Formats: sequence, structure tokens, C-alpha cells
Amino acid sequence: MSSLLWALLAVAICAAMLYVASIIEPHWVAKDGKRFLTTSEVVDRFGTSVGRRREVRGTIMDDGRILLGRRSLLRTQSTLFRVRGKSPQLSRGRHQYVLEQIPPDPDGDLVILRIPTSSKLAARFDELAEAAQA
Repeated sequence: MSSLLWALLAVAICAAMLYVASIIEPHWVAKDGKRFLTTSEVVDRFGTSVGRRREVRGTIMDDGRILLGRRSLLRTQSTLFRVRGKSPQLSRGRHQYVLEQIPPDPDGDLVILRIPTSSKLAARFDELAEAAQA
């Protein structure tokens, strides 16, 4: 009986660790506020997710463009984006910013960056989103 309880306890602990690992999202911002690490997701023009969330490294250029780098198997792919807007709803305490590729993607795919509300990067992206709306 006790071995069954230990087995159930081990399964419950593994399930709890798997849940905690699934909700943790990486985030980092450099002291200058121009380089960052966060998660992104590609969506189509209808808002349907095309792939899974991925970790991306980004750099905000002086002119407001954003260079995002994503690791693939053996190399890093970098692409230029500009902020198109900000989603009005929060998702688990994170702002969502919609980015479009430069030059525009013929398929109409967009990238959504997820940035925590407590991050100093959120204020910078708010400025870029307001400039895009104007």
C-alpha cells in the first residue's frame, strides 16, 4: 500500500513540475533597453496560430525597426520587423504586440511578441505602437 502511495506522489510531483515548466516564459532586457529576449508566436492574417511559441532575441534599432533572431537547427535566422499595433487584451499578465515583416510577407503572416507588464521594455513598445497608429 505504501509503495502505491509513493508512486502516486511521484506522478503528482512530475505532473506539477511539467505544469510549472509550461507556464514559465523567458524574458530579459539589456540595461540600454535595446536588446531583449522574449517569446513570440506566428499568426496568419485571420489571427490563427501558425506554429508554437518560440524564444526570440531582438534588437530595437534607432529608427524603430526591430531585428528578431530565432535559432533553428544549425543557424540563427534574423528578420526585420516593425510594430503594427498592440493587442488590447492581456494574456496571463503579458502585453501582446503585433509585428509585421519588412518587406511585408505575401502570405500575410504576423508575429506576436509577448512582453510582461512589469518589463521596462513594455513602455518602449508602447511608444512604437503609438507611433505606428499615428
